[in-house]
Amino acid sequence: MAKRTFDNIKLGLFVLVGLGLLILFLYMLGRNKSIFTDRFEIKVQFENVSGLVPGNNVRVSGIVVGIVEEVQLINDTLVVVTIALNEPMRQVIRKNAQASIGTDGLIGNRVVNLLPSKNPAPLIEPGDILQSQKDVSTEEMLRTLDQTNRNVLVISEGLKETIERINNSTQLTTLLNDDGLSRDLKAALSNLRNATGTASATMSDLRQVVGDIRQGEGTIGALLRDTAMAYELNNVVSEMHALETQLSQLTRQTGNLVTDVNQVVRGVQTDLQEGPGPARLLMQDSLAAARLQNTLGSLEEGTARFSENMEALKHNFLFRRYFKKLEKQKRKAAAGKE
Repeated sequence: MAKRTFDNIKLGLFVLVGLGLLILFLYMLGRNKSIFTDRFEIKVQFENVSGLVPGNNVRVSGIVVGIVEEVQLINDTLVVVTIALNEPMRQVIRKNAQASIGTDGLIGNRVVNLLPSKNPAPLIEPGDILQSQKDVSTEEMLRTLDQTNRNVLVISEGLKETIERINNSTQLTTLLNDDGLSRDLKAALSNLRNATGTASATMSDLRQVVGDIRQGEGTIGALLRDTAMAYELNNVVSEMHALETQLSQLTRQTGNLVTDVNQVVRGVQTDLQEGPGPARLLMQDSLAAARLQNTLGSLEEGTARFSENMEALKHNFLFRRYFKKLEKQKRKAAAGKE
């Protein structure tokens, strides 16, 4: 009897322990807790968690690597989320990773996505705090979509009104039914096509010219490619600079010479107008000029008479022999020179 009672007690204890383990297992399963895997905790700071609750999954590259342990509201602009990650993630996630809140599917539960960075950084440690990316909430999307729908409605109403005006416009109908307008439009398009062809041909010729220049053909190509010609051109430019310098010096000298001549002319003018010499007297005193002219006339008359007297003296028998002797001496001197 005592043995049966002891067996019943052991059976009851076994059932209670099994029931307790079953309840713990179901609790852990409901909280998405792992029984056989070690985890470590980190924190993420958000401005708005958008319905995130403890037990939601944490993913890296679409793979579930942990769960949300706790969501704590610090103030009106800061929410701290505690995340429990599987121990192997300590060798994968780095300190510069960022977190964002997404949705499991289209309308599923909220999840935390860890986004690795391409920049190098140390591996994450328990207790680290990650930064978050601003999440685009569904409410903001709906507000934006609502505003977009309103704008589309305004645009559609304006487009509808414009189409009605076009349909009711007789002038536009006349233009559309005008055959001359279509012919003019065709002619304009033909001219545009011809102009485009001409421009294309011109561009082709220009491209060929540029190609020839790059290959060193033609005068411009030679100027661009021929180093000897460039050297000669440089020498010519240098000589032109030297010639320009000489011309500048010659111009300055000519200017100085003109200045000197002007000074001489002004001096002569001053002497003629104010000098004490006879030139001023002859230029300004008409009586003296008349006297000088009479004197010159008398001198010419006296010279003519002296010439007549000398001619008459040559034919005088007293001096004829003397003048003949002088003529003979002149002829001998001329013959000796020849």
